[in-house]
Amino acid sequence: MIKGTTIELDAQTIQLKVEMDNIVESIKGIDYELLELEALLKAQIEQLKARFEQKQYLLKGKREKLQIQLRVLFEQVPQSETKTQRKVKLLNGDVVVKKARLDFEKDGDKLLEWAKENNRDELINRKEVLSFKWADFKKRLVPTDCGIVDVETGETLEIDGLHAITKAEELEIKY
Repeated sequence: MIKGTTIELDAQTIQLKVEMDNIVESIKGIDYELLELEALLKAQIEQLKARFEQKQYLLKGKREKLQIQLRVLFEQVPQSETKTQRKVKLLNGDVVVKKARLDFEKDGDKLLEWAKENNRDELINRKEVLSFKWADFKKRLVPTDCGIVDVETGETLEIDGLHAITKAEELEIKY
């Protein structure tokens, strides 16, 4: 510092900045508490999931044993039979055993490739996804008191679904 020079500080400005700094510190503390609370919630959710999965595993085991027992009993009583299933009607519900049959196991991607290679366009479902390129369009626009102007054409646009608005000030805290 050069001799003989003094710097005057505005006491009120310093006091206001100290107050603002204290508020920022309080907000930091609240943000930390929120993060801590969220971490606590996630930990409890994981504990609940683990307990749920344990109980679910036990109940599914009991259910499987009962189904095996039911299947053994099913084979010992008369059943009504159709082309596709055998059935026993009971008071609490029907027990149905579906007969074995041939079915399909498919890989959609491989089937699509096969259809393309064999020119089977009737088996190909084509979907067209349309979306508006807002980011590109926004670059061309300027909001004015008279409306929205397209800077490339100079035209004032009146498009349903497009309006100029004034966004309110936002307080942002960076730390």
